[in-house]
Amino acid sequence: MLPKPSKPEYNTTIPSTGKKIKYQPFTVKEEKLLILAAESQDQDEITNAIINVIQNCVTSPPDINVEELALFDIEYLFLKARSKSIGEKIELMVTDPSDPGYTVDHSINIDKLGIDKTPGHTDIITISDTMTLKMKYPDISFFNEGIDMSTITTSLNTVGRCVSSLVVDDEVFNRSDMQEGEIEEWLESLTKSQFQKITEFFESMPRLRYKFTLKNERTEKDFEIVLEGLEYFF
Repeated sequence: MLPKPSKPEYNTTIPSTGKKIKYQPFTVKEEKLLILAAESQDQDEITNAIINVIQNCVTSPPDINVEELALFDIEYLFLKARSKSIGEKIELMVTDPSDPGYTVDHSINIDKLGIDKTPGHTDIITISDTMTLKMKYPDISFFNEGIDMSTITTSLNTVGRCVSSLVVDDEVFNRSDMQEGEIEEWLESLTKSQFQKITEFFESMPRLRYKFTLKNERTEKDFEIVLEGLEYFF
């Protein structure tokens, strides 16, 4: 049996926890897996490919479970591995939102991408003097459908999936111990202002975001582009 070639290792931190990890670049096999998934345009295949590739690239800690990471952690780690595997530059065709007929090539350095954090953001939400809610960040299961807070129904569903625990006085109710439908019923009993505190968690939570300004040479006006998530960098 031929010996396996050695691969370089790099250090980074998981944005949501600050824990240090080590990772390696994609192998040719893993890059092929990503290309096939992208060509299929099947969201489930793309999601599985991202999970498998990151799981294989992270070498320490060896027991890391990618599916338990926040979605923005996964996006960040994927881009880190990609920059060391395929290259630090990504070429994009950018369109001016106010002038759809104007497009321009733009190069992005992946290593300059980071997680946009809102000052004062917390995953502990005070509902009342005796009640606090601990949230967990949306995970990879949100990759396909996105984080939908557009209606009360979708908001309840999103919030319910992201509740980690409820503390009432000194008693802790973990999400894993709650019965099906119990958390949604509890959420529906909140006042509008109490529920608004929870939705603000999603509005201010960290996210992979990149902003840049370009000039429309046709109108001679600047326009701003905001890219979020992996769809532009996959």
